[in-house]
Amino acid sequence: RLVGEMQAGVEGDMSPRQLTDKQVVRLHQLLHEVRFDDPKGDHLSPAGEYNLRLGVMKELAPDMIATHQGDVRVFEGHAFIVEAAVSVGGRDIKPGINVHRFANRIPLLFEGGSDVITKTALKRINWASYKINQATDKVGVFVSIVSTKIPFKGAGKEYIGDDVEEMVA
Repeated sequence: RLVGEMQAGVEGDMSPRQLTDKQVVRLHQLLHEVRFDDPKGDHLSPAGEYNLRLGVMKELAPDMIATHQGDVRVFEGHAFIVEAAVSVGGRDIKPGINVHRFANRIPLLFEGGSDVITKTALKRINWASYKINQATDKVGVFVSIVSTKIPFKGAGKEYIGDDVEEMVA
């Protein structure tokens, strides 16, 4: 379709080296104007609610656990899925809200305070409305973001910024 709109002697099997400067500029304009469908997310490999629940139960043996896998959403043309689990009680867990963050199944170990997941778990959720005491109850929050493009902040890929509206919502 783009080749048809360019006209001016451009063929679909032409090498990019054969394009004139004017044709390259026109192609650039067309690529900015065209709208592509959002990706469906079929290419992503989330762990799934079952495996997330199984993993938390195996490691912590919590008194209660809830899991959820969100719908496929899109950030800058890249599909992503957020999976989450919340556990209450269990072994080897400290009192308070314990946040465990993952990006494409890899644990994010550093810069937790700046991360969108940590900020959401500690500041944006009203735990009291669920009758959970943030100081004394043993709560585990597990969040995994699966995508072809994780919006890391900084070169160290240590945390996901909270300025990405699609992920905060």
